[in-house]
Amino acid sequence: MAYKKFGCVKRVVRIGFSGFCRIPFSGYPEKAYFSGMSKKREIQYHIVFWVVVMLLDHLLEDIMKDRNNDFFWKALQGSGFTLLQMVIFYLNYLWVCPKTIPYKKWKLFAVCQLGLFFLFPALRFIVEEVIIYRITGNHNYVMRGLTMAYYIYDNSYYVIRTLLLSIVGYFLKYLWTTNEKMNRLQLEKKQAELQVLKNQLSPHFLFNTLNSFYSDLYDTQPKVAEDIMKLSEMLRYVTYENENDKVLLRDEVVFLQHYIALFQRRFDGTIPVEYNYPQDLKEYRIPSLLLIHFVENAFKHGILDDPKHPIVFDFTIQNDRLVFRASNSYRKSQHYDVSGIGQKNIIQRLAILFPDNHSLLVDQQENTYTVVLNIPLL
Repeated sequence: MAYKKFGCVKRVVRIGFSGFCRIPFSGYPEKAYFSGMSKKREIQYHIVFWVVVMLLDHLLEDIMKDRNNDFFWKALQGSGFTLLQMVIFYLNYLWVCPKTIPYKKWKLFAVCQLGLFFLFPALRFIVEEVIIYRITGNHNYVMRGLTMAYYIYDNSYYVIRTLLLSIVGYFLKYLWTTNEKMNRLQLEKKQAELQVLKNQLSPHFLFNTLNSFYSDLYDTQPKVAEDIMKLSEMLRYVTYENENDKVLLRDEVVFLQHYIALFQRRFDGTIPVEYNYPQDLKEYRIPSLLLIHFVENAFKHGILDDPKHPIVFDFTIQNDRLVFRASNSYRKSQHYDVSGIGQKNIIQRLAILFPDNHSLLVDQQENTYTVVLNIPLL
């Protein structure tokens, strides 16, 4: 089975057999953090960093070490020591930190730090006092009277320094790339807003015209008038409420309800749809126009003429969290593509709005497709 990485949330795929297969989206919180800095620039920074570390270590060695040791031993010891620091640094920087910090696994993080703390002196002893000693015949430490406790203590400065530098480097990279990502999204938002301004009619003119149609048709064609009112409310919602980052959940529910009703109107109300939501939605808020993508996809790809397999939209509130489920059947001959721009935009919005606090699960079977979104209510 092929595993694909998409974003910060989890994708679940089930095709033709029972059982879920979890496919983690890449990037956020693990790799999306680091998408802003180019690999070339990152390598350049690391080269400069290690050159500085090596110079400082050799300067300290020249001040404190015995100058009588031969050059060959110094070269081997210095290279091995720097290599060990790099091993500990990159184990923490590339593996431990990305696997623990974004997911707030602090206990695991602490255990890993402790493990690396003891791993460094263990590896150093093997390299310097076993391997290099067999090659050169020289020890770095006086072996007579050397205890494990003293050896670990004497190496604690170097390992703590390496661990702290790797953690600081991880956070600097995180801040750098997150800032670039936010700037890019802000620019894309401004460009989209500018495009809307270029294309839109005067909202007041449009609303007044629709209200005029509603008044003219209210007595003669009440169903058409009712649809015009729904369309007017939808346009007003998209035009004005969308300016706010958060909207009332009940307003979003009504908006989707109008959308479904108008879509059914095109097919004379023959599309089987189940739309379930709690009656008491309180003052809960969610990000505006977050759910319309899933509703549009269900109608776009779903089978619209099978009463035995209706399109289902279900809202559930659990512990101040919204669980939204959209489910539809689709024909085997149809290619169900869920990796378009709309899906990517949803993943990006969720990653920014609810980092590490949401899930987007996709269950794709042989002829049914279900999406389950779980987000905190605001």
